[in-house]
Amino acid sequence: MSADRTRQYGLSMVELLVAMALGLLLTVGALQMMLASQQLYDTTDSQSRVQENGRFALDFLSREISKAYYQTNDVEVVENRTFLTQDCAGNNACTENATVLAGDQIAAVYNPENDRDCADNTVGPDDIIANVFYLNTVDGVSALNCRGFNLESNSWIGVGQPLVDGVESLHILYRVELAGGGSFSYVSADDVDDWAAVSAVRVAVLVNNGQEIGSGNLETRTFTLLDAGPFALTDKHERQVYSTTITLNNVIYNNAEK
Repeated sequence: MSADRTRQYGLSMVELLVAMALGLLLTVGALQMMLASQQLYDTTDSQSRVQENGRFALDFLSREISKAYYQTNDVEVVENRTFLTQDCAGNNACTENATVLAGDQIAAVYNPENDRDCADNTVGPDDIIANVFYLNTVDGVSALNCRGFNLESNSWIGVGQPLVDGVESLHILYRVELAGGGSFSYVSADDVDDWAAVSAVRVAVLVNNGQEIGSGNLETRTFTLLDAGPFALTDKHERQVYSTTITLNNVIYNNAEK
């Protein structure tokens, strides 16, 4: 009789429901942890890509724009051709100012020491070229592009090449000396009277992670780049504005020699 009293016949309905409820709670908790971990990874990865794209974009622009007016000992860059601003309207290669989100275009003129343009196309050793930086969108992703322009033949050297994905806006100001000397101001390309006197360039870029669809929450964010904006954008993209000032050492050196 005592053996029958201690025999286990199974779980009651109440015990089964309690066990199922506990198991469900543990499963939900585990799923929430997994989702939170995935969201944290996506956010961290997106922010890292934004920072990386911003750093690469400014690095490309700083390296190439700083070469403006560079000339070898036997090849002289044409006077006032620090940036291409004339004789290029038909080819759309000029340095231009724009107030829209995509922003400006800049064409830095020089004689390349390695006989190559920014897209790695070969040019002649005596050629004066302009590396033209602009934004272009393909499949919903905006990118910083560069294309070489030959001033000798007044024609493009090759096709444009994307350099950094995720660059949505590019705006540029140029340092000009004010009347009387001793002071200066940064102005847009439309307000530069003497391009030979431009000794520095201030660049700002608006950058996302370089993907068609963002990984954040749907929000409206507003951004201002130098003298452009504000631009209100509504989507799931993480964005950041990066800026730098580029000194034109070749211009400063050549002006000092005069």
